[in-house]
Formats: sequence, structure tokens, C-alpha cells
Amino acid sequence: MTMVDSRPEPRVARLWRGVSGAFAVGLVLLALALIGVQVYAGAHDLPGPGLDVVAGHVGAAVAAAVAQVFADRRQGRAVTACGLVVVVLTALTMWFYWWA
Repeated sequence: MTMVDSRPEPRVARLWRGVSGAFAVGLVLLALALIGVQVYAGAHDLPGPGLDVVAGHVGAAVAAAVAQVFADRRQGRAVTACGLVVVVLTALTMWFYWWA
């Protein structure tokens, strides 16, 4: 039998988890929006963003969501590491698909 740590989580860890969660949700919503735009464009013979862009956003959103689930279920350094993964994925997605 293992002992469960009953100490409250530090406020900074909860804040970091919330910030990274917001980034993860933002990526998921952006991916869903791009799927909708691509479907609309395909139905109206418009170029749309392209399947490679949509696939990149979906892949980043899935990876960010998985990292966020890990962050939500862990404590300590895992929260920091997983949150950092989410923020880096978001930054890379924005850089490569929107700003570059």
C-alpha cells in the first residue's frame, strides 16, 4: 500500500497548470477551426489552408492535449515539464504556420 501525499499543491503549480491548459485548449480550438475552414473550402472549390497545415495543427493539438492530461494528473516537476511541452508546442505551431 502506498501513501498519498495530502499536502496542498503550491499556488504557482496550479497557476502554471491553468496557463498551460489554456494554451492546450487554444490549440485544440484552432485545429477544429482549421478543419472547419478546410471542409468549407473543399465544398466551395476554394484553396483553403491545405491538408498539411490542418494535419500539423491537429498533431500539435493532440500532443498538447496529451501533455496537459499528464500535467493534470501529476505533481512536482512533471507539471512543469508537461506544461512547458504545451507552451513550446503552441509557440512552434504559431511560428511555423502563422508567422513564418
